[in-house]
Amino acid sequence: MRMTASIVATSVLSSALTAFFVNGFDHSASARAVPLRQDLGPADALVLSGKSDLRITNADGRISWSDQPSSRTFSIATVHVGRILGALLQSDKYTSEKSELSSQMEKKAEEFEARYTAMLEKAKGIDKDSPEFPTAREEFESFQQEYAAWNSEVEKLMSEMSTRHYQTAYADLREAVEVVSDRRKIDLVMRFIPASDKIASGDELNIAQQLMARTFLRSPDSIDITEDILTEMNLQAPKKD
Repeated sequence: MRMTASIVATSVLSSALTAFFVNGFDHSASARAVPLRQDLGPADALVLSGKSDLRITNADGRISWSDQPSSRTFSIATVHVGRILGALLQSDKYTSEKSELSSQMEKKAEEFEARYTAMLEKAKGIDKDSPEFPTAREEFESFQQEYAAWNSEVEKLMSEMSTRHYQTAYADLREAVEVVSDRRKIDLVMRFIPASDKIASGDELNIAQQLMARTFLRSPDSIDITEDILTEMNLQAPKKD
């Protein structure tokens, strides 16, 4: 069946070429009556001759040039991950929890400050020779330990919240990438920072890290799907100058 189709395609092409050379550049109505066929095939493969012939085939809708899964074409796109995550983490989904925790921590900090002020006021009339000094010192040392433990707990809670937020936001980002990629038939999506983005001030290490994070020195705007992802996630994120 494939052989028959190939013979038919070859015959049609041959007839078209013959008509072209016989009629020349005849723009009469009769010459336009039979338009040239634009499609060739179907065919099982296309063989390009050279030192070693290259056989190109269709592998699951992608151009393939060997039997290896990696030897085929894949469509590619880029996403400015930092820009999207920055906008996502500013949404109510994340800022509300952060604000609530910060409010609780501020309230507790005010309590510690009030207790500290009261201890200082109480200690004004106590010198080292006073019988009340050992008790006052013990109370202050106990307060310091309590505050240090609370401060460590705050750092732990904030770190856990930040990690959880980034993990959730990244999962949401990946889900949106999957949706947009399926819609646009994209195989590979790479994170990138536009080469045109300005370098933020910092030390040499920080600047080097910013430069290394720029995956491409040049890339076409057509493969950047950042705006599509923002639309899919119902986010707004202004571009950097």
